[in-house]
Amino acid sequence: MIELSMVRLINWYAFNNITAPFGKFTLVAGRNGNGKSVLLDAIKYALYGDTVFNKSTENKGSRTVTSYTRGLLDATAGSYMRPADKVPNVYTHIVLEMHEKELDRYFILGTVIETNSGNGFVTQRYVIEGKRLSELEHTYAEGSSLLVYSASQLQKKYGFKLMSVTEGLGKFMQRTGLRLNEGQLAAFRRKLRSVMSYDPDAKIDQFIRECVLEEKKVDFSKLIETKNNIDTLTGTFEAIDGEINELENILSLFDESKRKDNIIFADDVKIAYRKFLKYQEQMETAERAMDIAGKQIEEDTKRLKFIEEKEGRTSFALHEAEFNRDQMDCSKAIRDAEDALKEADKRKESLAAEKKMLLEQQNRISELINWCYEEEKKIEDKEILSSLTLDTYTGPQKENSVEHFAAFLREYRDTILGEMTRIRDIIRENDEKQRKCRQIIDDCNAKKTTFSEIPDWVSLKEQINREFQKRGIASEARFACEYVIGLSDEEWRDTIEVYLGQRRYTILVEPEYYDLADDILNASRNRYAHLFNTKLLMKKNISPVEDSVANFIEVRNPVARQYFDYQLGRFHATTIEQVRKFENAMSKEGRVAVAMDGYFIRKDRIRYYYLGQETIELNRRKAEKKLSSLKEEQREHREELEGKTAKKSYLDTQLSLLTTCNYNACQEYETALAEYGKKESELQELVDAQKNNMEYLRLAQTVSDLEQELAAIRKEISDVRADMSHQETEYNTNEKDYQIAEENIGQAQTALQEYRLQNGVVCDKAIRDYEQYLENGYSGQGGTLKDRPRAERLQREVRDNLKEAQYRYNAVRTAENQLPVTEDSQASYQGRKDKIWMDDRQEIQEKLKEQTGRYEAIFKNEFVLTVLKSCEAARSDLKLINAELARLDFKSVYEFDVRYIRDGSDYEKILEYARYLKEREELGTADGQMTFDAMTSYSNDRGDELENEMKKIINRIVSSDDKEKIERYADYRNYMNYEILVSNDVLNKAKLSKQSGFNSGAEVQIPYILILLSALLMIYNDKNNSTRLVFIDEPFAKMDPVNVKIMLGFMKEQKLQMVFCAPDKTDVIGDECNVILPVLRKQQDLMEIGIVEMHENKA
Repeated sequence: MIELSMVRLINWYAFNNITAPFGKFTLVAGRNGNGKSVLLDAIKYALYGDTVFNKSTENKGSRTVTSYTRGLLDATAGSYMRPADKVPNVYTHIVLEMHEKELDRYFILGTVIETNSGNGFVTQRYVIEGKRLSELEHTYAEGSSLLVYSASQLQKKYGFKLMSVTEGLGKFMQRTGLRLNEGQLAAFRRKLRSVMSYDPDAKIDQFIRECVLEEKKVDFSKLIETKNNIDTLTGTFEAIDGEINELENILSLFDESKRKDNIIFADDVKIAYRKFLKYQEQMETAERAMDIAGKQIEEDTKRLKFIEEKEGRTSFALHEAEFNRDQMDCSKAIRDAEDALKEADKRKESLAAEKKMLLEQQNRISELINWCYEEEKKIEDKEILSSLTLDTYTGPQKENSVEHFAAFLREYRDTILGEMTRIRDIIRENDEKQRKCRQIIDDCNAKKTTFSEIPDWVSLKEQINREFQKRGIASEARFACEYVIGLSDEEWRDTIEVYLGQRRYTILVEPEYYDLADDILNASRNRYAHLFNTKLLMKKNISPVEDSVANFIEVRNPVARQYFDYQLGRFHATTIEQVRKFENAMSKEGRVAVAMDGYFIRKDRIRYYYLGQETIELNRRKAEKKLSSLKEEQREHREELEGKTAKKSYLDTQLSLLTTCNYNACQEYETALAEYGKKESELQELVDAQKNNMEYLRLAQTVSDLEQELAAIRKEISDVRADMSHQETEYNTNEKDYQIAEENIGQAQTALQEYRLQNGVVCDKAIRDYEQYLENGYSGQGGTLKDRPRAERLQREVRDNLKEAQYRYNAVRTAENQLPVTEDSQASYQGRKDKIWMDDRQEIQEKLKEQTGRYEAIFKNEFVLTVLKSCEAARSDLKLINAELARLDFKSVYEFDVRYIRDGSDYEKILEYARYLKEREELGTADGQMTFDAMTSYSNDRGDELENEMKKIINRIVSSDDKEKIERYADYRNYMNYEILVSNDVLNKAKLSKQSGFNSGAEVQIPYILILLSALLMIYNDKNNSTRLVFIDEPFAKMDPVNVKIMLGFMKEQKLQMVFCAPDKTDVIGDECNVILPVLRKQQDLMEIGIVEMHENKA
């Protein structure tokens, strides 16, 4: 055993230079304020580095090393025994003489404290073997003054090694046999202090908390700091979200303005369509009038035929009368001659008409032959067709050739008609492509990415986000491409975009929400859209190759970063020549190797770009270029259609004019002309020979009557023919009206076509709605606006609201951050929103997620689990003390009874959550991973309940900003209830707090001291040949002499070296002590050790 045998103090508070012996039991006696605690603090500081000094009884400030070395007199006044202006450098010595009893060997443990004028201090330690304190000097005389050695002077004098604080304490622990590391030493110091300064009046609960259990408070500073960070980030996030909401409101006003514009636009379409229907009706009316006139002409034709038959009968009667008259003279011959002449004339006129028709036919066919020549069409029987008026070929030959030629022309016309149908289909497809291009350009101008090609993906994403919003999940599903800021090298764009293909717009969600999104996909009609398993993705350890193609993609979101690394990370970005050297590689020209399979990707098949914010501009340019090309193509197609239409119309007209002809008409006409001349001469000869007679005159009168009747009939024929002429005029007039309406309807169709090109979707819907309106008998929705001025007013109001929202947005922003206040600046607002979402919101969201994760980790590991571990460690320590108490040979056996709080308070809930976390930790279950309830004490539902309760509790604690409240929750000792159980001849594990006399304090001093000593004995009994020092200040205050002797006897049995400080009962304690050290304070700055009385017979 190693004992403290002597102490020297120089310049330690009011002990200027004293040397005092110490025995097995030492009593430091004196009134309060005389320096008892000062002496003990010096020993504890020197031996153990303990800077938790006893409180000053003078209540003039807390004690510190410099307050001891300088000798603080009054903290308020700042007065010292050794002020810096008089003593710039103070050299303080605490020197301990130690005695190894078994070897009867002494050694010195020295501590030197040098305090400079600025009250900074340096502590150094040293060890001197084989020396006693009486052999050492720590002061020297210089003239009439007695000076104190500095550390270097003392080292020079005795040649020892000066050690730093850490090294020195380690050496002291080794030399005193304790061999405690830094952590063990801290616990040891606390136990020493507990014995030295316990409160005998403390309740059991208070005693165990303050004197037995180590004060280990959870550091809430990290939680508070992280919570503050979260609050700051949340504030920033809310500000960003606020701006995004403001921008979304403006964008919604843009959309609302567009809707109002579309209402007016749709009304314009309906008005144009109404005109179209009006002109269509005019065409139908004219067509009906033409039909009526045609029918009237047909009726007149029938009537004319009837009258003409009547004319024939009358004419026959006239002929009979004329025949009878002619029988009377040569009239019969004259009549026959006249009839022959008429027949000859009729024949001549008929052949003249046929000749004219043949000549016209020849001209048309000659024209058609030339037209076919220009069309590069080969004509059969060209010579025959060119000789229709000549007698070179027979009539049947000519007729056969014309029929074949007409059939050829009809076949060619039908071919043209088919080509026209094909061109019209191409034009319709072109119109649709132009409409899509214009839609893309509009979207791009509004800074919207085009997703019109993937409606299933869009629908699934919206469906997932609606469910997230419904459940209050502050997250959203997005396409992978929406997270891409841009490509660092645009030359690689086509290769990357084409290779990724549909994977560019795979839907991504936060890993913790993947299962929900997957359930939505399983139940969705949009089951062919792609949803990536981010839950598995984020568990993968993906390490892209150094020269990976993935490096070209700029992404901030960690899930999206992991996704693109997964898709592209294995591909080396290299030259076209170097691709062959890798299993997976790409070149910017489109040469790829995938798992050693090499090929070129089809860059020409790319329709839209999706990766990065600049794709909006790229898609706009691409769409504008495509639109220009489509317009040029359509112009060419329309020109071609016009040409085909003209050809078809020409052929239709010409074919309709090709009739059956007398192809010998020219020759026959010449013969008929000669025959007519001959008949005319014969008639003249007969007229000259005519003679008058009476019968002839009667018959002549009959002839005259019949001639009058015939004249009336012929007048009726003239009237019918006049009506026919009128009807033909009416027909022609309506035909002109029809043509005008047809022209107008063409203009209306052109206007509608322009509207369709302008906005095909709205235009087509407007027409469908108007048609439904007409079907409903001009009732219901779908007609033109009933109150167009109101619609225009609402349109103006939305525009005004938009402008007002734009002004409000700019009002709180600096000039450089303001956006245009115009109706066509939607793209600027959409671009600002996208940029904030992509750059600021993503960054803050990730930081917020990181801080939230850190907050939860600190809360779980550094608070909840630390509290539980501290409680469990305390319970373990108390069990060890119980074991030590059980070994004591004392008339009563004492033990701790420590139980966790079970009162439904937050403390109990925190402990329950801690046990839940510990159980999960021991099962190796990660956060969010499902467990079998049968394997655990807590179901997953109960775990979720605890999680939610803990968030509320910790937020309530941290947000309260109540330091005392935080301190209470930070102290693990508040999570347990404490009791001391006593067993003896009368009691069996009875609660000490329930025993009579407990409140007097006397009944608890013995167990209190036994418990505190047991805590030290646990350390001392584990060491061989070590110090067994114990300091007790004012011991046995409420204990009667009998119990004092019992306790002193117990301490002797345990071979403890006791140092008592007491202002009273010195007789009872002193009788058992080897050394009594009366401490006197002669004056304010001087304390002395009085007469030392040695009791050699005490042991």
